[in-house]
Amino acid sequence: MRKIANFAEQKIALRFWNFLQKVDIQSNLEKEDNKEEWSIWVIDEENIERSVEYYFAFKKDPQDSKYDAPKKETSANKLEDNYPTKKNRFKNYNLSQKWKNQNRGTGPVSLALIIVSVAVFLISAMGKNFDVVKPFLITTQESNFFKDILGGQIWRIITPIFLHFSILHIFFNMYWLYELGGQIEKRKGSKFIATLILIIAAVSNLSELIFGGPIFGGMSGVVYGLFGYVWTKCRFDPGDGLYIHQTTALIMLGWFFLCFANVIPGIANWAHAGGLFTGALWGYISAVRWNRV
Repeated sequence: MRKIANFAEQKIALRFWNFLQKVDIQSNLEKEDNKEEWSIWVIDEENIERSVEYYFAFKKDPQDSKYDAPKKETSANKLEDNYPTKKNRFKNYNLSQKWKNQNRGTGPVSLALIIVSVAVFLISAMGKNFDVVKPFLITTQESNFFKDILGGQIWRIITPIFLHFSILHIFFNMYWLYELGGQIEKRKGSKFIATLILIIAAVSNLSELIFGGPIFGGMSGVVYGLFGYVWTKCRFDPGDGLYIHQTTALIMLGWFFLCFANVIPGIANWAHAGGLFTGALWGYISAVRWNRV
């Protein structure tokens, strides 16, 4: 769900909301807290761009007859009489509270990644069985690290994310994948989270290969990418509904810098950096795009 428009007048807001219903775009009309202002929230992500186009056209001529509601629709006067009972044809939400209390569970893509990671962890005896680990490494070469990838083994750009080498390693990565990945997938859909994770995994793994070395594994580069995405969206585009507590963000950033300072050795720091940069950049570009609407 995303807010696409604000109106100073309830009557005009209702007129545009009725039009969206007429063109089969599900949306909610909400009165802003402590403001004499009305907002339109589009429910389905795939309808947002079309809704924004309709909004700009509506602003040019709100009285155009094509925006007239069918006579059977609830009138503005009746709406005022009934507001804010449950009988209203639009829903009134305290959206910020709803987002904080939402069930963030996991979606099919996030769940599949968790299952595969745990399976690889167990089958590889916590990363100690090299015969199992070897196909997941980004390279098997002691030099010319890109030979395997350029030779057609493209999957190696992604597969290191499934390798984990201790119980704590996999526990924390799966926990944050569940929390952050599940939240994004529920709001953006499985196709979006799959694309986001593939790109973050590729950038984070290649960053570690180039600047750190070939022997590494773990989902933490992806986790930091998801964190970067949620964090920037939360700060610059809160209307998108993604949320992370400020204390959690400080802990994540603190851990990032502690590891980079080599206070905690044996960490794929460049994977963290590549993932964080990619996710934060994606989130910021998306936020700027929507804030221009």
